[in-house]
Amino acid sequence: MKHLPPEIMFKPTPEDAPPELEEIPQDLSWIYDTEGIDVDEGIKNSGGISSYIFSLKLFLDTIDGNSKVITDAYEAGDIRLYTIKVHALKSSCRIIGAKALSEMCANLEDAGNRQDKEFIDRYNDEMMADYLTYKDKLARIADNPDESNEDKKEISEAELKDAYGALKDMIPQMDFDAVDFILKDLKNYKLPAEDAEIVGKLAGMLKVFDWESMENLIKER
Repeated sequence: MKHLPPEIMFKPTPEDAPPELEEIPQDLSWIYDTEGIDVDEGIKNSGGISSYIFSLKLFLDTIDGNSKVITDAYEAGDIRLYTIKVHALKSSCRIIGAKALSEMCANLEDAGNRQDKEFIDRYNDEMMADYLTYKDKLARIADNPDESNEDKKEISEAELKDAYGALKDMIPQMDFDAVDFILKDLKNYKLPAEDAEIVGKLAGMLKVFDWESMENLIKER
């Protein structure tokens, strides 16, 4: 905003801001009993309850993609990339109030900066195992958990084929907006179980810009 001409900017107004929640919704109250998460710390670090809920969902959605990147870097002996990704995970854990996991990541990050492969070898598996437990811990916070599939229109084979065709074109181009639009549109339909799973995986990969995995997943559809 300091450097751009005012005439090319759209400045937000107070009305554009989403309403800030004053307390955790009742259907998410179970998060207070989730092992490894300090909700009050997470709300403080996220800047508010609405942001905290968004952060929890994003944390869950990116576990598969992040764990793969970290594991691949570790197995390839790429300490620099490993350290970068563990640093990012440390910050994500702090934002949701996963203090113990964040501290574990901080220790591994320090080891990476020291090129201490022995320390990383000793504690990486423990960190990754703890990280992956959050898939189960946060499973109930998945988007629209109560949304009924029965109210959705069934997608035709032709429509589904067209959507997959468009994704095959857009994903190699890394066209985020187009891919995001297609995936959101598909979620409005009642999809076969296998296709619903694929769309969910693609949406998670998109959030971490894992274009290579998306391309591999979609190529056989």
